[in-house]
Amino acid sequence: MPEEPGPAETPEQEPVAQAPSLDAEAPTEATPDVSSPRWPQWAEDIRSTYQASAAVQFLIHGERDVVRFGDRWLPVREFLYRAFCAGKRVLYYDISGGITWPTEEDEEDFQRFAAIYSRRMGLKSTGIPSDPREAIPMIEEWLITRANAVAIIDYVEKFLPRKSAAYLSTDEKRLLITVRRWAVDPRILARNNCVFLLTDALAEVNEEVFETSSRVQVVEMPLPDASERLRYIEYLLELPDAEFPQATLGPGEEPPAIDLAMPAEVLAKITNGLSRMKIADCLRHARHTRTPVDHPLVTSWKKQSIEAELGELVEMVQPRFGLEALGGMDQQKELLLRTAAAMREGRTQVVPKGIMLLGPPGCGKTFSMSCFAHDCGIPFLRIKNIFSKYVGATEANLERLFHYLEALSPVFVFVDEFDQTYGRRVGSDSDSGVSRRVFAMFNAFLSDDAHQGEILFGAATNRPDLLDAATLRAGRFDLKLPYFLPDEETRREIFEVTFKNTRTQQTVESLDSAVARTGGYSGADLREIVITARRRAGLEGRAAVTQDDLDWAVADYIPPGKADPDTVRYMELLAVSLTTSRSLLKEEHVDLVDSGRLQEHLDELRTRIRLREL
Repeated sequence: MPEEPGPAETPEQEPVAQAPSLDAEAPTEATPDVSSPRWPQWAEDIRSTYQASAAVQFLIHGERDVVRFGDRWLPVREFLYRAFCAGKRVLYYDISGGITWPTEEDEEDFQRFAAIYSRRMGLKSTGIPSDPREAIPMIEEWLITRANAVAIIDYVEKFLPRKSAAYLSTDEKRLLITVRRWAVDPRILARNNCVFLLTDALAEVNEEVFETSSRVQVVEMPLPDASERLRYIEYLLELPDAEFPQATLGPGEEPPAIDLAMPAEVLAKITNGLSRMKIADCLRHARHTRTPVDHPLVTSWKKQSIEAELGELVEMVQPRFGLEALGGMDQQKELLLRTAAAMREGRTQVVPKGIMLLGPPGCGKTFSMSCFAHDCGIPFLRIKNIFSKYVGATEANLERLFHYLEALSPVFVFVDEFDQTYGRRVGSDSDSGVSRRVFAMFNAFLSDDAHQGEILFGAATNRPDLLDAATLRAGRFDLKLPYFLPDEETRREIFEVTFKNTRTQQTVESLDSAVARTGGYSGADLREIVITARRRAGLEGRAAVTQDDLDWAVADYIPPGKADPDTVRYMELLAVSLTTSRSLLKEEHVDLVDSGRLQEHLDELRTRIRLREL
């Protein structure tokens, strides 16, 4: 047992501060008025919350970007130090670097404290620990015994990861309880102390840290809006040559200028979704390579940056065609064209929150959405798999995706095979409730009125019966478009536009035979026939597809749905059952709806399909 320390070895209890305050005066330079727009709103929220004694612990999450402070842009940690830590004792901590300090005075003060703490606790080493199991209790004692102290703890998710309580180790539970305790410890508030916890993704942090009862204030650092991007771009353009990284210059060479091929206001608009740091990287790249900063460069840079951040979650697609490339489906096409026009004109009140395309595979649903995004003139993102086998990673993925979508707006987001990803809610705890949480997060985001006309979701499904009614209700996917197997006139149009879209040379004299012999084929089947005919012509040394090539391809091709027409018909009628507009239905489908025989047909087909599966 270590000896009980004497009074001289007890960490000094400093006088209690009289009133809470977070000084916004920088330690080394004047600070702007916090009411000025030159200070970020999230920082002002921290200040006002602390001064109201509503919280002493703040969990800050979001993109690690530079933050405006006066006429400079600083990394987040340095911003917090300069904005809130004037006249205070400050320490930094992360699991890699351990405990560090912004000034020598802060380090010397903490070293004196640590020596007394180590002796009092009977520790063999008097060094400063980096292991959170030792560092966090030491930081707690420092916060309790020091007045006007600030702890800035980075990458908090690395030692407080999101896990079910049953999977937390004893050490992790101790750390969790310790950090939670700071937010409600009256000694920390009374001594005018404060704790900042930093993380990239809120969903990666153990939720007990920031649940309602913890009194931890959650603060999001959003990506910059257009006005903030413009301010930063103007700042970069005005930087002296010595302060802006540039290409290596030869003897006598003049520093290259940034060649803007557009006004700064336009550049600020089209860089939506990019952080200030990424905008600086783009301009730095353009300056180094002496490349004009034009739309193609920004689009390419934006695509690379977004896929670097979200590459496992989304694919950024550059659509080649507009809706004019879509064959048939005139009513659906007209509705999409009018919606695209409303998006371009900013008439958000008439734009649906979500568009769902229903119908059998191969009917052009995915292609339609690509064409629609092209005509909207906005980025087109295709969501990939957001689910992860790691605990907490799925929710973190979705949170990160939503964060970027808000910054990218206006944007069109498409989910193919929607029923496979966001099907019915899981009724058991087989995945620890992940599916239920994802379902709730997605539906809440989709129904947010603030996103209407800014973040437009598109989804395609051939099995809407597998979707939960909560997803299908009005106010989420409020525009549902049915897609059916093409009729004779539509098949002709699809053949014609496919030859054009695929740039296939052809000397076909008549499409009559091909159209007549492909009843029941999907649009994808018809496209494959054209590709097959082109392949045959190429293998035989011909540059153009002949009538014989096309007739041979029609005779040779076997459509996948031919073996199971009941399933295809079932998917068509499911689309009919969820369509809310008569003008989008064929006459035969309207008759089924009006006669009440639609459900009877669905039940009969469902029974036949199930019996065949037995």
